[in-house]
Amino acid sequence: MKRIRDIVFFVLPTFLSFVSFSFAQTIQTTSPNGKTVITLTVGDTTTYSATFDGLTVLVPSKLGMAFKNAEPLGEMKIVDSQTKSIDEQWKQPLGKRAEYVDRCSETTIQLQETGTLARKLTLVVRAYDDGFAFRYIVPTDSGFGDQNGEFCVELEETEFAFDADYDAWATSYKKFNTSQEEEFPKTKLSAIAPDAFIGMPLVVKGNGFYAALTESDLLNWSGAQFTGSSNASTTVKIRLTPRKDERGCVVRRGEAASPWRVVLLGKSPVDLVNNSGIILNVATPCAIDASWVKPGNSSWNWWAPQDGYPTDTVMKGLVDLASDMGWEYTLVDAGWQDKRKKGVAYTKDLNIPELVKYAAEKNVRILLWFHYASLVDVGEREALKQVADWGIAGVKIDFMDSHTQEMVQWIEETCKIAAEYKLLVDYHGMYKPTGMERTYPNQITREGVRGNEYNRWSQNSATHTATLPFTRCMLGPADYTPGGFLNEHSDTFQSLSAYKDKSADCHVVGTRAHELALCMIYDSPLRCLSDLPRNYKNQLGLDYLRTLPSVWDETIALDGQIGKFYVVARRSGNDWFVSGITNEEARSFSTKLDFLSDGLYEGVVFADSSETDQDAMKMSIFTKTFQKGETLGVDAVRDGGWNVVLRKK
Repeated sequence: MKRIRDIVFFVLPTFLSFVSFSFAQTIQTTSPNGKTVITLTVGDTTTYSATFDGLTVLVPSKLGMAFKNAEPLGEMKIVDSQTKSIDEQWKQPLGKRAEYVDRCSETTIQLQETGTLARKLTLVVRAYDDGFAFRYIVPTDSGFGDQNGEFCVELEETEFAFDADYDAWATSYKKFNTSQEEEFPKTKLSAIAPDAFIGMPLVVKGNGFYAALTESDLLNWSGAQFTGSSNASTTVKIRLTPRKDERGCVVRRGEAASPWRVVLLGKSPVDLVNNSGIILNVATPCAIDASWVKPGNSSWNWWAPQDGYPTDTVMKGLVDLASDMGWEYTLVDAGWQDKRKKGVAYTKDLNIPELVKYAAEKNVRILLWFHYASLVDVGEREALKQVADWGIAGVKIDFMDSHTQEMVQWIEETCKIAAEYKLLVDYHGMYKPTGMERTYPNQITREGVRGNEYNRWSQNSATHTATLPFTRCMLGPADYTPGGFLNEHSDTFQSLSAYKDKSADCHVVGTRAHELALCMIYDSPLRCLSDLPRNYKNQLGLDYLRTLPSVWDETIALDGQIGKFYVVARRSGNDWFVSGITNEEARSFSTKLDFLSDGLYEGVVFADSSETDQDAMKMSIFTKTFQKGETLGVDAVRDGGWNVVLRKK
């Protein structure tokens, strides 16, 4: 729906006896069911506000950009607007849902300064029934470019103004460029300082609603974080990452679009998870032939110091594990390269082509780790062609630790080259997902998460693992590397640094059933399972990992509270997998099986037992028949969890 009208604001300064007039225009974009309404107001300043199901989400919040070597934007007017309905379906065979519905109202608004400079800026607003998104477009004739049409964005002035000091879950990175591996503690909006570096998503519990703020379609632009607009404010604003060459934040030529600023909305935390498809809906559609991309599970060598260094013996043992488990991949992590030789070379301890051949005979493919700097040194195309010639299936690229515009460009270009050689890419030392898995599906997963590895030198609490589904993992694939089978309760856990035996294997916080649940509830089309063959051998729960898919036809977040507990159901074909986790508190779960189709299902349950409270590695496994509408009752101990596999009879 489109509505443009003139309105008058009366300004009554206390020291003046007359009324001054300022004219503004407003335009509304309303979602298909009328639930979400975005109101844009254009005049001396350009602002927007948002309501959801009649509730105020955002009060008037500033929009705009500041350009280098250019005067600040002045008063603007709407010179044209067009609204259209979008109702499309598209397929995503490599994620948590096989098909997405993109249904929204989209308004494109062309703005122009009223002054003599007459500079131009375009806004595109999409209103979904469960959220909204907007982006800026700098047109070719914007007036911000130099004689060659090049412009430089110094900062973005986008704000998100809440009307009260709400609770929020906010991760702080302390600076612009990091690996984005932190927790999401609960805080207040007013605690977000003007010099903060708040990562995405920022999740806010409002008055009758939840909102999650993030970005999508980050291509050839600067990655964003949030900061407070002033001390003790309830308004946050976008903070773009400066370029490495100190030429502002974004340098572009010709027409250019910013990433989408996305706000997911819901009445509960699980609504946000279920509504997160907006992030992919606004992302650029697939730009490559991805028919060759194969998801799957992978074994891995880095988990313990004793077996961390990749040798022929260690890696063949991990290939054997993958083959026995029916997993598709084995990942060779750091240490395989001979840095003394030019180009891409392997050490005397690990013959990569021989390993590839050995793995192929067992129906397993090999993935290789790279420090991104070594790709730059050798040349990205030369290095990726070399490993493709060896028969490598994909690469894990690490330590970028940046989302400057230059790094964002490098990541996209590297992903394109990898696709040419039919290589999967798993980015580590990487910023949060921004819908790239739709545009380049060979980017099959990424880190940007405080993952299981933190148990090596620190501790990932059960509160943290129960927070991630509503924060980082809501945004897209997360290479958390779950699957540790040396399970401990939080009050007895010790990291590797506490052990006198420095070759000890890494333990994890949470019960065996909790850890199995993490393998299922954290999305990753390439699921890298962390533990070693000796720790998996003859262990309870191994059968669960043999049959666990890495992509899904359907995903439904069923219940949960941020940092407390989470329950999710996923469908693969006719089979359903349901899992739940709790934090440091024991919890009784009652889960309605309304999502099942008619008929009987045989369920295999993997859950905490009566002994698990004392020994986190203990677990109960039993079978039971279920049908639609029944309630599944399960008790979880502290740091605990449960899983059930439901197969149609």
